[in-house]
Amino acid sequence: MTAVASPADSEPSDRKSKIAVALVGVAVFLASLAVLAPGFSAAKDVYFDETWYVPTARQWLLNGEMLHPEHPPLAKMLIAAGVKLYGDNPFGWRAMSLVFGALTVAAVWLWTLALTGQVALSLYAAVLTLLDGVVFVQSRIAMLDIFLIFFCVLALAAFTMAEQAATRGGGWRWHLLSGFCLGLAGACKWSGWFLGFGLIALKLMIALLRFWRARFEDARAQDFYRPDAPAIGVAGGAAAYLLAPLAAYFLCYGPQMIHAGNVHEFIATHENMIAIMTGKSADHPYKSVWWTWPALWRPVWYLFDAPAKEAGGWSETGKAAAVVGLPNPFVLFTGEAAILWTLYAGALRRARGPLIVAIAFFAQWLPWAVNPKGLEFYYYFYPSIVCLGPALALVAGCLKRPYRDAFVWGTTAAAMAMFAYFLPILASGVGVGPAAFEARVWLPTWR
Repeated sequence: MTAVASPADSEPSDRKSKIAVALVGVAVFLASLAVLAPGFSAAKDVYFDETWYVPTARQWLLNGEMLHPEHPPLAKMLIAAGVKLYGDNPFGWRAMSLVFGALTVAAVWLWTLALTGQVALSLYAAVLTLLDGVVFVQSRIAMLDIFLIFFCVLALAAFTMAEQAATRGGGWRWHLLSGFCLGLAGACKWSGWFLGFGLIALKLMIALLRFWRARFEDARAQDFYRPDAPAIGVAGGAAAYLLAPLAAYFLCYGPQMIHAGNVHEFIATHENMIAIMTGKSADHPYKSVWWTWPALWRPVWYLFDAPAKEAGGWSETGKAAAVVGLPNPFVLFTGEAAILWTLYAGALRRARGPLIVAIAFFAQWLPWAVNPKGLEFYYYFYPSIVCLGPALALVAGCLKRPYRDAFVWGTTAAAMAMFAYFLPILASGVGVGPAAFEARVWLPTWR
């Protein structure tokens, strides 16, 4: 007779599994930190948007005043935390960006593990994310975007685990965490709310199908909608995706309200933000239009510092320090093809994981089509680009061996080669000469 495991027997196994997941996650974080850290403080002066956010951090630490009110405070406070911990120097300016960049890669690993249930595919997605250029560049500059990206990915990981939970209570707790992370993303930049709208739309669609008592004749375990799956209910949904995000968002304004001495500061700062966001902006040489972003038409140069003529000028020996917000072209274009597959698999084959990835990609990109401010930059597309590693992992998971292994190793090798090729214009400490610069600027619009 075959013995049946009791719940008590399974508890140690579950505990070991959770410990193993935590250990691998820590290893991914540390490995990412080792890749991102070398030379991250090489630029000895502030550059690009650091000229805004480093002075903001200094002022907030000095007297509690929050400058640049066009964005919420959380990411600016995190930059200030790095300055407080490590000093007012290049290391301190960028320290928290570096930490959150490594955390973002670990969060992608966790999200992909929730999507696929396979450690190897999750590591594959994490490696592609580390090589996609986006996380690398944003982890080495004191800007707001890496913090926004981290909280969005963590929200997606929690949402995916919630959708796969076996019990109503277990799913609700994950949804609550997802909603709280969405509030933190919105407290970094308002564009963090875009993802929340997409995930709420998916939950409302599922709720509508439940209300209609819809059934699929060929129902499958991985359908995005299963009538027998535990639902969080109206109250649970409101708590997770209305109260939790707003609570997280409101709490991030606590220091500002304390500094002002009244709660009305919360309202006043939002009136100011709305006025700024709906007003006209000055022109900018690196502006771009949202529909050109998937084609990698107009990346943004963060830094180009060539030696002065007195020092010999820019030459093959006198290299320029250069940083461009350029995604890995191989990861970008293969990943976008994978996104189209997730859209097909999610919409037509009803696959839950691909649908979540497709919604994450498009929900963070398409709202820019109605941007009232009218001034957009390529790095607004970065939260969508971080979805490409998980999309490619889902594609790989559908392949049979040995095709899966060939796909994973082949794409990883190509991504590594492309990353190494573009490294001289991604890391300021490497340097680039005129010939190498010309070889890497593929389009006139990249200048």
